Amino acid sequence: MKNKVVVFDLDGTLLDSHNAIIGGTQTLECLSSLHELGCTLAVCTGRLDHDIIKVDERYHLHMTHRISQNGAVINRDDHYQATLLDKQDALQIYKDIKTKDIRIELNTVSNRYWKTDRDPDFPKEFYDSHIIKDDFEEIILCQPTVLFLLIGDTKQLDEIETYVNSTYQNTKAIKTSQTSLEILHQSASKGHAIEILYPHYEIYAIGDAPNDFCMFPIAKEGYLVSDIDCQYKCHRKTSILEALQDIITKVQG
Repeated sequence: MKNKVVVFDLDGTLLDSHNAIIGGTQTLECLSSLHELGCTLAVCTGRLDHDIIKVDERYHLHMTHRISQNGAVINRDDHYQATLLDKQDALQIYKDIKTKDIRIELNTVSNRYWKTDRDPDFPKEFYDSHIIKDDFEEIILCQPTVLFLLIGDTKQLDEIETYVNSTYQNTKAIKTSQTSLEILHQSASKGHAIEILYPHYEIYAIGDAPNDFCMFPIAKEGYLVSDIDCQYKCHRKTSILEALQDIITKVQG
């Protein structure tokens, strides 16, 4: 019998905008049940690795592997593997977008770099690793740069997404919501990270945004917990709780 892994996103899937568990104690009970049934639990998120550690500690999810920054950073038994931005691509993209009326954040493996503090309504992380810098060029040159996170209106982000994806071979842009866009290495994705960590596993994947879609083609069962369009075959559920309940039924046979 194949090993089984249940992999899920954080923001919009497991966590709401206030960092509360969607579905509350029922969701946690379902995750505990899946663990007891022999399933591996894995978080695959756009957040940094430190927030997966905090979620695991707080809710006792028994995770040994972690996938952060939308697949660009993998932690396997406390050993990191990172897919970094191409430095020349990152420098040129930064020069092209830094004067635009959007918020630009830069992630390394362990820190977020901001030019100003975030809006108080922006989802807060469990561990604050941000550093304020006026400019990011030196960071890109000297640090292990993983991705840009851009916050702005949909029209601006769509234009930047088109520009990046039509101009660069080693770098891609992908929407994580209607107001957020990430720019990262072409080979980095949640789906690819799952394939690295869980070859030959039976995969159950749960997500809510376009950056989660790449999990669905490699999953035995994919679950979309939002009403956005998706080109891949998946089950549509109202929440992670409903998805987990369905997975439990399937695992139990």
